This record gives sequence, C-alpha cells and structure tokens, in this order.
Amino acid sequence: MDSSIDQPFVADDRLTAWHQPYNFARRILFRYTNVAERRRRFTMQSRRTDADNKEEFVSSLARGLAVIRAFGPDRPQMTLTEVASATGLSPAVARRFLLTLVRLRYAAHDGKHFMLRPSILELGAGYLSSVNIAQIAQPQLQTLRDNVGDATSLAVLDGDDIIQVCYVPARRLYRFTVTNGTREAAYTSAAGRAMLAHLDAHAIDEFLSRVRLEARTDRTETSPTKFRAVLADVREHGYAVVVDEFEYGITSIAVPIFDGTTVIAAAACVASSGYLTEDELVSTRLPELRNATERIAEELARFPAFAQSVRWA
Repeated sequence: MDSSIDQPFVADDRLTAWHQPYNFARRILFRYTNVAERRRRFTMQSRRTDADNKEEFVSSLARGLAVIRAFGPDRPQMTLTEVASATGLSPAVARRFLLTLVRLRYAAHDGKHFMLRPSILELGAGYLSSVNIAQIAQPQLQTLRDNVGDATSLAVLDGDDIIQVCYVPARRLYRFTVTNGTREAAYTSAAGRAMLAHLDAHAIDEFLSRVRLEARTDRTETSPTKFRAVLADVREHGYAVVVDEFEYGITSIAVPIFDGTTVIAAAACVASSGYLTEDELVSTRLPELRNATERIAEELARFPAFAQSVRWA
C-alpha cells in the first residue's frame, strides 16, 4: 500500500503565487461556511425524519452522530456551549453525548474543550473495509496516478455533495487538502457533474431546486439554465472537466462509473491549473482515466457490496 495515501493535497506555490490574499481568505470562508451549512442541514434532516417516522427512527442516535459531525477543520476543539450551538441541542443533552463519547474513547476533554480522538476513525474504516475499496479502486487509482502524475480519486454522490471514498495523492504537493471522507459540493466538482449528468431529469430538477449555485470563484457556473447545459454536455461526451470553479489553481476531469445502467461513482484526476490547457488535459488524461474506470467496473462485479451501498434509486 502506498504510504502516502492519506497525505494532504496542497497547491504548488509556484502556480498560486499570483493569488491575492483576499482570494485565499475568500476560499477558506466559502469552504468553512459550506461545511457548517451541510452540518446544519444534516441536523435539520434528522429532525424531519424523527417527526415523520417516530417508531422506526432513533432520535438519540441521530443527535449523537450530529455531535460527532459538528467537529471539523473549522472547529477541531469546542466547548460545551459551542457544541450545543453547532448541533442545536441543549447544553445538558450535548453534555451527555459528549461524555458518552469520552467514556467510549471516541472523544477527549481537557477540562474546557472537547475534541475527537483517533479511535473515531474506526467508524469510517469499517465501511471502507466492508466494501473492499482496497481491492476495487486503490490499485487502479495508484496506477492511474503513476501514469499521469496527478492526484486521483473515487467519489460517490451523497445528497447534494460528493464524498471521496478512495484518494491517491500526487507525487508533487498541492494546497487543497483532500483525504478519504472529504465532502465537497457536487456542482463545483468534475466527479459531481459526471454523476449528476446521468441522473434522470426529475432528479436533476430536484437537485437544482435545493441547491444554490454559489460562486466559489469568478469562474463558477451559477446559472441553473447554463448548468443544465453543462450537464447535458457531460452526458453527451461521457466526461466532465472543471477548471478553477471550485478553487483557483485546481483543474479536474472525471468519468462516471456504472453498475448496469445506474451511475454509482466517478473516478477523477486532479491537477494544478496552468500545466495544461483543457484540450491537453482531455487528450492526455481521458484515455488513461477511462481505462481505470473500466478496470474498477470489472472489480465491482467481484465485490457488489460497494455498488449496493451507494445506489440511491
């Protein structure tokens, strides 16, 4: 196994030296605002489910998971008051969940702040091992990375976002941090567009009715009408390319992966903008990327649990 598999993805300063401090702060604000908003949305969805089906929904479990999700890059440590505010729970309820996590060694407490412990990784590692990600995708993505030199990844669609389930970093360093489990907005990512484009018209309508296409950079497509046209083009050509729409200096190309006729994932190459034109990116990366997705699709037949776990139809 590549020992660098969980190393951060950080942008080459030579390519990003022209970025203004304002733009860097703006990107950080967007990312942390979106992370907080997604956590808030998860909490609200949990409350709606609780109200809709009280007999089958365990609200205490949902609240406990909301406490875990409240921690992130913007809030690695929090006081009890901050956890209660982030989750919408009363301080007394939040305290019980936090102390339970401490007793189970999933969290720690220094007398003032709570923080997650490394053992929390067990919760996500169970999924990756149970669906055989190491056999399905990791060897193919490592070979792809070695052939093209870019970071490579396998992502799935989860609601309005994508989640990276297998990430292989490039040999060179980039500024944008990605690890297994990283959640990103689907509309600004090549992997997200590769999957969204193959949903039916009703699902795309629902997506656009829920999601606000916010400008992450001045190149982000924010018009729903034009975004539909982008998805139609992706569906026609079988791949998606995103240049400087999610982060300045980041270019990605992605190809969808199918289980039968259902799109279940997307494989992507991510490079720094400026190395190649978009045409050069497509001509040099797309053939290798398609070969990798074909091999991953073949592995899906041997390990069907992954496809079953991400089907949303």
